[in-house]
Amino acid sequence: MRMKDLKITSASSRESPVNAFYLSLSDLMTLLCVFFAILVGMSRIDVSQFERMKTSVTGQTKGTLIELSKDLTSIASSQKGVDVQLTSEGVRLDFESAALFDTGSAEIKSGAMLPLEPMLKRILATKYSLDVEGHTDDVPLYKKDETDLETNWTLSGRRAGSVVNFLAQFGFGESRLRIVGYASNKPRIDIRNLSGEDLLKARASNRRVSILVR
Repeated sequence: MRMKDLKITSASSRESPVNAFYLSLSDLMTLLCVFFAILVGMSRIDVSQFERMKTSVTGQTKGTLIELSKDLTSIASSQKGVDVQLTSEGVRLDFESAALFDTGSAEIKSGAMLPLEPMLKRILATKYSLDVEGHTDDVPLYKKDETDLETNWTLSGRRAGSVVNFLAQFGFGESRLRIVGYASNKPRIDIRNLSGEDLLKARASNRRVSILVR
């Protein structure tokens, strides 16, 4: 076979319907890969950022975490020991441990949750999930009796569990709730280089229960 014939055959094969089909299929697969890459990327956007993006486009905050944050901040303005912040994770409510628990205890004080009920009712009316986080200070805790071992880890988890039990009785579905115990690993205030009264205040601030609405 002559070289001229090979060139003609090759050119004709590139223009055949079969090769056109494979070319179209390749384009389709590329588009699908891009589509799924976009879906994966969107799945990593946290709810707060996504709702902020939506708000910037639509100009509407109704039914968003932004609106919820404003409402909870307004309610919390008349409460003591409660801090509300809109973060990249969601709306975070920090409650001072001293207002809810006695020292070393994971049992909620009688009536301690009553002032918080207006805030909880507002959250209950939404669709969001709640992470209840227990936090301790950095002072080592090691207490053991015949059956139990108590450390900062177990104390933070049990305090979060007590709040979750209250929320479940308050009306929150169990599928909306999650318990997290952080011990002293996520302080609000860095205690390094602190001493005296400043250190005591920082530790008091670090002892808390947080509810992350997301």
